[in-house]
Amino acid sequence: MRSAEDDATILQTLRAAFPVEGLFADKEFLLSPEPFQLGDALREELGKLGYRLHLFAKACNTLYHLSITGRQPAWIAEYLDRGKPPELIELSRRREFRNDIPRIIRPDLVLTDDGFTIAELDNVPGGIGLTGWLNHTYAALGHDVLGGPLGMVEGFRAVAGEPA
Repeated sequence: MRSAEDDATILQTLRAAFPVEGLFADKEFLLSPEPFQLGDALREELGKLGYRLHLFAKACNTLYHLSITGRQPAWIAEYLDRGKPPELIELSRRREFRNDIPRIIRPDLVLTDDGFTIAELDNVPGGIGLTGWLNHTYAALGHDVLGGPLGMVEGFRAVAGEPA
């Protein structure tokens, strides 16, 4: 069992490991001496989530395009196009982009007593750097982290490719 002194030393080590550039501008972090633990069942569910969300995104894209052509209610496309500039709407409806699905689907998960629920789906890869840093740092402290110390970096690289 760790002592309060051990925890203080770990927290000091975490703070010292912060990147010089910071993690997010003007944000403060509440740190823990150990990473959040996931049970085996939750880890397994998370492992299946990417494929399921990809299928969901494809279904939503199909529904949108069926709405445009009048084979589903028009309000669907009207709602999804609301606030977008006409050029973007026209571009997204072009044949060469019609079936494009975002390569990154980032769900915001809320843990519940029964597992988790998805509060939002985002296609912007925010948080990957922070999560990658956390995984690398906690793994260096001897913790087993989901995906390993480089899981986020390797996963992002696999999806997005090497930088030009």
